[in-house]
Amino acid sequence: MLAIVFLILLILSWNDHVQLWWATYREYLLDAQRQVEELDNKFYIIFTIWFLFIFKAFIPLYPLSLVVAATGAVFPVYFAVPINLIGIIIHYTLKYMYGKRLGQGAVNNIVQRSETIRVIMKTDDTGNPWLLVVFRLIPFFPVNPVSQLYGALGFTYWKFLLLSLLGYTPLLMSYTIVGKNIYNPLSAGFLLPLFVLSALGA
Repeated sequence: MLAIVFLILLILSWNDHVQLWWATYREYLLDAQRQVEELDNKFYIIFTIWFLFIFKAFIPLYPLSLVVAATGAVFPVYFAVPINLIGIIIHYTLKYMYGKRLGQGAVNNIVQRSETIRVIMKTDDTGNPWLLVVFRLIPFFPVNPVSQLYGALGFTYWKFLLLSLLGYTPLLMSYTIVGKNIYNPLSAGFLLPLFVLSALGA
């Protein structure tokens, strides 16, 4: 349903009347973009972003997608993507190590936290590598329990990390591009990634 909404918005964004209306408000957003781009202490901002990835691993008050998109709003895509990748690696590693520390005895407790994970693990309780890729590829899927689960199952760390990145990278790229185009929300660069994300989550 959301995918259809975003597709309609994308089509409407090409309408002359909509474009004329939009031109009235776009200057305000462009001014906001210039202010963000001129922010000092970029290294401080990078470490703040990484701190948000770390904080999310322990207290999930906000979605990872929000942090990833915010990075895209502040930095050019070619900087934002590696910054986000490092943040994601830190986040996944922390939850994996926590699950590994808890051990096999915690598996049932972790699985019970998510109905979707519980249903899937009924058919495969060995930490199937391709299930991990699917878990990461689905937008809005609970990130923390998956990392913790694969750690508790004793899944090989490097395999866990590579497969997690394989599954999440398309989402990471989409969220980063959405953030980059947040100042022009009627553009194809903003609406198309949202359409793709909505279609994946449908």
